[in-house]
Amino acid sequence: MYLNLKDALRNGERGQTPYTPAVGILLQIHCRLKEIERNGGVAAEIERTRNLAMDFRRKIAHLPLELITQSPSNAVTSLHPLNNSAFSIFETLKDEYGIWVCPNGGDMRDTVFRVGHIGALTPADNSTLVAALDELHRIGKL
Repeated sequence: MYLNLKDALRNGERGQTPYTPAVGILLQIHCRLKEIERNGGVAAEIERTRNLAMDFRRKIAHLPLELITQSPSNAVTSLHPLNNSAFSIFETLKDEYGIWVCPNGGDMRDTVFRVGHIGALTPADNSTLVAALDELHRIGKL
């Protein structure tokens, strides 16, 4: 339905979209693109995201977490906890610390969780997450 190019082009002739777009999301995207432009453009945003990912990976090096890939994306770090369920780590971070990471589902539910690096995140956010992971490690939940 949403990928019907003929319908989109036909409606474009009348200056409309085939269906009402998600206006709120479009406004958020517009705001974020303007922010990226103000902060130096796409290259600067890519570098900021890379630096944030590298900062996080340095800060977790001492923890019993294994990177899923040898060359991870700057957008996200996928982690395999060596001693506990990934999903229980996700739930504990969410419920007890108010920190959201990305859980996996299916066969990898208990083996992988992901930490994102895109968006309004800072090295201080990394430090907050790592402090929570350190505490979980101290009490045997990581």
